[in-house]
Amino acid sequence: MRMKRGLSSILSPAADRARSVVCGSSARCAQSSTAANFHHLPTSASAIRYRYNSNDANSYGAEQRKSDHKHCVELVQNRDMEGYLCGLLMPSSSREAYFALRAFNVEIASIKDASKLIGGRSRPSPSSGGGGLFDMDNELGESQGGDTTLPSRLRMQWWRDAISDVYDNKSVDASPSSQDPIIRSLTSSRKFNPTLRSLTHAIETHGLTYRFLRRMMEAREQDLSVTQYEKRRDVAQYGEDTVSNILYLSLETVGVRDDESDMVASDIGVGLGVLTALRSTAFRASQGECSIPLDLATKHDISMDTLYQAWDASINDDEKDSDQLEKAAVAKESLRAATMEMVEMASFHFHRARENQGKVPKEGRMCLLPAVCGLKYLDSLKECNYDVLHPVLVGGGEDAAAVAVERRRRLSLMLMLGRTWLTGTF
Repeated sequence: MRMKRGLSSILSPAADRARSVVCGSSARCAQSSTAANFHHLPTSASAIRYRYNSNDANSYGAEQRKSDHKHCVELVQNRDMEGYLCGLLMPSSSREAYFALRAFNVEIASIKDASKLIGGRSRPSPSSGGGGLFDMDNELGESQGGDTTLPSRLRMQWWRDAISDVYDNKSVDASPSSQDPIIRSLTSSRKFNPTLRSLTHAIETHGLTYRFLRRMMEAREQDLSVTQYEKRRDVAQYGEDTVSNILYLSLETVGVRDDESDMVASDIGVGLGVLTALRSTAFRASQGECSIPLDLATKHDISMDTLYQAWDASINDDEKDSDQLEKAAVAKESLRAATMEMVEMASFHFHRARENQGKVPKEGRMCLLPAVCGLKYLDSLKECNYDVLHPVLVGGGEDAAAVAVERRRRLSLMLMLGRTWLTGTF
């Protein structure tokens, strides 16, 4: 029997101060991998799946459904442009469920970033000494005088309870049974969340597997307190638990549920997870985190100072004296070496996915379009000589040149996605 951990288990007397926080809106197969060990995953596609009661679906009005779908599409468009572009090419029968899944992913992925505003985390000064790469959580915990991840865990538990109740056939309109006014308020708020309503409809329509959603939430929750993963395999496992699982669910929206397709999705998810870590290097550094795992950071002598020096050099390379330029060059070379090792790991998984993509049924090919986005980033990274902090890769500029570069990149990606949509191969 599945054990359920509710909001009441988190809201302890010592945590009463956080009650005012407003909670925001795997493969089925076992395969060998040089980057991650998936021995704990189910080995059969015939594993028990969710059997839903569709009686509540009739109460979900057409206008409300349309409005919720529009909300999900706009959320994905604003926060996950690549996912949005892939969604436009999904079959019309599964497009609504796809965007509900992607919007849900955006919601839970943004919880950690929102916690930085609550916790007050910011970039430490490279000259401050100490701390840096490995001490950020301890310093913040001591300075804030409490658990800085509690608001985020409350928001994550809100989603965990909400999704669990969907699979327990509890309507979002049902009255909460708890006598705690805080829990009653949080439970009642579910009916006002358009992403949850749309995801509930997708679950009821396509019979989406609960354990994939659960793994996504568990991985995101564990990541709340992580400032740096210890090993490369940890990064790969995080990609499996987050990206791969959403690919499995996407395949289910088109009726594809087999081990061979999931093996391909697993490799794509791990590859995208590793690349996501690289793509977030600049942002994570600005939050006092390191996206390079500890084993690689130690091997290549990478610290937070290294990241800041390399990042600063990529932005202001013309404003430094010879000594600063020399240190920046060493920092960039160390980061480049670590980046190349992570790229090698991601490339291995993409290569294996490419070799096996022919085993995926035709109707499931469009669910693998995110692989095209990863391959496009690999090409761009190679063009920048594996400088993960290159302005072209980091983006975010508002001048005419930066906007032009971003438009060219997006156009190139759209052409690659269109070719894959026509040919069925990436």
